Amino acid sequence: MLEWIRSKLHARGAARPPLLRHAEAARRDGDLRGARRMCLAALRASPEDAQVLSLMAAIAADERQTEEGLSWARRAVAVDPRSVAAHYALGRLWEGAERYAEAEASYRKVTVLDPNHARAHNNLGCMLHMQGKLDAALACYRKALELDPQQPEANKNYAALAGADAGRLETAIDGFKRQIAANPGDAAAYNSLANIYVELGRHREALVNLERALALDPDRVEFHFAKAHLLLLLGNYAEGWKEYEWRWRMKAINAPALRFSRPMWDGRRIEKGALLIHGETGFGDTLQFVRYAPLAAVRCATVIVECQPALKSLLHGAKGVSQVVAQGERLPPFDTHVPLIALPGIFGTTLDSIPWQGPYIHADPAQASEWRSLVASCEPARIKAGLVWAGNPQNPNDRARSLALQDLAPLARVPDVTFFSLQKGPAAAQAVAPPAGMRLVDLTPRILDFSDTAALLSQLDLVVSIDTAVAHLSGAMGMPTWVALPFAADWRYHVGRGDNPWYPTMRLFRQERDGDWSAVIAQIAQELLLRAESKQTP
Repeated sequence: MLEWIRSKLHARGAARPPLLRHAEAARRDGDLRGARRMCLAALRASPEDAQVLSLMAAIAADERQTEEGLSWARRAVAVDPRSVAAHYALGRLWEGAERYAEAEASYRKVTVLDPNHARAHNNLGCMLHMQGKLDAALACYRKALELDPQQPEANKNYAALAGADAGRLETAIDGFKRQIAANPGDAAAYNSLANIYVELGRHREALVNLERALALDPDRVEFHFAKAHLLLLLGNYAEGWKEYEWRWRMKAINAPALRFSRPMWDGRRIEKGALLIHGETGFGDTLQFVRYAPLAAVRCATVIVECQPALKSLLHGAKGVSQVVAQGERLPPFDTHVPLIALPGIFGTTLDSIPWQGPYIHADPAQASEWRSLVASCEPARIKAGLVWAGNPQNPNDRARSLALQDLAPLARVPDVTFFSLQKGPAAAQAVAPPAGMRLVDLTPRILDFSDTAALLSQLDLVVSIDTAVAHLSGAMGMPTWVALPFAADWRYHVGRGDNPWYPTMRLFRQERDGDWSAVIAQIAQELLLRAESKQTP
C-alpha cells in the first residue's frame, strides 16, 4: 500500500518541474524537437521521473519512433506501474506499429486506471474496430461520447460504425476545426476532417484537407493511402495508383508480399520465367483483378495465381493462368511476384482502359449441369433472381453495407419472381423466415466453394446483391448484376454513377441519404416489376 501511495503522489506530481511544464507546452505547440530537448535535460536531473519518461514516449509516438518510444514507456511503467500517461503512450506506439492487440491491452489498462479518460475509450474502440469486434467498439465510442460529447474523433468513429448520423459528423467537423484553429500544424486533424468529408460525399473538401495534411507531414503513410482511395473514387486512376504504392509501408497490408525473397514484378517481359500473382485482401479483389492474368501472360512465360482456397477450383482454367495454388499450399518455383491489386497500376489502367474482353470467369460445365437440374426441380417462376443481403460481419464497414432480409420486403410484391439465396455466413439463417409473400429458395447448404456459386449463378437471370464478393463474381461472369450501395461506397463504384466501368453488366442503386435503404429497395423493386410485367427475362 505504501508503494502505491508513493507512486500516486509521484505520478500526480503536485509540483511539476518547470522543464516538464515547458516541454508539455512545446509539444502542444508542435515543437517536438524543443520538447525532447527539455525532457532530456529534466531526465539528467531526475532519471527516474515517470512523468518525463512518459512524455518522452509520447513524443516518440508523435514522431513514429516506435522502438525508442517503447523503451521510454517501459521505463516509465517500471517506475510507476499505474502511470496513465505511460500506458496511453504505449497504446499509441503499439497502434502506430499496427500491433492492434497490444494497443488494445494498453488502452484498456488506461480505462481501468482512469475510467474518465475519454480519448482512451475512443482509441480502445478503434483497436477493437480494426480487429472486427464491432459491437465492443461501438460500446467504447458510446462511452467516450458519454464522457465528452464533443470529442471529434469519437463522434466521427461512432457515426462511421453506427451509420445514419450526419449530426455527429457535423459535430466532429466542428471539433476538428477547433483543433486546427488551436494548432494549425495538426496534420492528423486535417486528415480526420478529410475522412469525414468523404463520408458526407464532400469529396473536393476532402481532397483539400488531405493536401493540407500531406503538406504538414509528407511522409505519413496513412495520409497517402487515404488520398489514393479518394483519387480512385473520383476516377483519377493515374494519380491514384501512384499514391496507392505507399501501401508498401503499411505492415498490415504489405506483409503478404514481403514474405517472398524474389523481386517484385514491375511489368517487364520475362520470356522464360514464371510470375506469381497473389492476393493480399479479400475475395472481391481477387475476382476483380484476376482479369489481368491474360495481360501478364503476354509478358511472362508462366503465370501462377495464388488465391484463397475457396476460389481455387473456380480459377482453374481462367484465361492466362498457367497454375492455381491455394494459400497455404506449397508454391512452385517462380522468378518474380506481384499482388493482384498492383496490376492496374502496372498496366496504366484508366477509366477508359479497364480490361474487358467479355466474361473472364466461367462456371464449370459439369457443375452447371448439376445445378441446372437442382434449380429446375424447384419449379421457379419466369424470373430467377439470386439474392445477397449481408456481408462478412467482421468487415469494419459491414454495418454500412449490409441489410436484413426483411428490409427486402418490397421485392416480395413483384410477381413472377423466384429468389435464390446466395447468402452465406451468419445472415444465411434469415432465409428460413423470408418476408411475407417472397418465394425464396435456399440451396446454399450445397454450396461448398465459389465454383458452386458460379454454377448456380449460371442458371439464374440476374443477381441482386449488396457490395460483396458475389457481386464481383456475377459481374465477372457477365451476368446482369444489381448492387445496392451505401451512401459512401467503396472506391471501385465511384461517385454518382449508375453503372460500373469494371463490370459492363452491372447496375448500381445508391443510397441518397446515409443509412436510408428504403428508396434503394423501392427502386430495385420497381425495376424488377418492369421486367416482370414485360415478361422478359433480364
